[in-house]
Amino acid sequence: MKNKFLAPFLFVVLVTIAFEIILRSTGIVSFIFPRPSIIFQELLKNWLWILDNLKVTLYEAVMGFGISILVGVALALICLFAPFLKTTIVPVTIAIRNVPFVAIAPILFMVFGYGPLAKIVIVILVSFFPIMANLLAGFDSVNKNQLERFFVLRAKKWQLFTKLQLPSSIPYFIAGIEVAVSSVVIAAIVGELMGTTKGLGLVIIMSVSQYRFPLLMAAVLVTTIASILITWIVRILTKLILKPWTD
Repeated sequence: MKNKFLAPFLFVVLVTIAFEIILRSTGIVSFIFPRPSIIFQELLKNWLWILDNLKVTLYEAVMGFGISILVGVALALICLFAPFLKTTIVPVTIAIRNVPFVAIAPILFMVFGYGPLAKIVIVILVSFFPIMANLLAGFDSVNKNQLERFFVLRAKKWQLFTKLQLPSSIPYFIAGIEVAVSSVVIAAIVGELMGTTKGLGLVIIMSVSQYRFPLLMAAVLVTTIASILITWIVRILTKLILKPWTD
């Protein structure tokens, strides 16, 4: 376990040191490409402001992700128990998933305002589809021989679901969760970049408008760390909660 975390940490440290040495030796000005040391200085100088905005972005990401799980599971169950609706639900969700958010952002802001709610909706639209699609794939992955045995025994639809389809879909559900969670922080920030009063998106907008590129890179660094931590936490919680189903 120690080596599992030590190796990536050492790699990041070595890459950071290498960038510091290369940028110092080449004389590239921080305005174009800031050195890691300057980025860390900017991060420490503006830490409280960045942290205050990070809380808003994390709230949007976590709330949107939680709701997207409910939406993805609900749609998958509707498709399973009402197959005639599947041919409608799946194409519609694919269309929604591929709509450019730049096009619908003005509508979302008009309906929900420039607060967190509009960004939560964007996070939901980005992250619900992998959960739904993976669950549907899990339901369809049932062993055909086992399925025939259930039919021979005249099992009810609910028994078929709880004893066969649900256990078969759990690994797919976990995979869908891991895919979806990896994009929630970025989705929240993309929503903030289109219009916001607070959040890491605001930090990025202000740093670009003021040509403060070290601050911009500090915001990008915080975004990356937040995404990794959320993905890691969700992965651990998912495996702990669903462990009885995967053993």
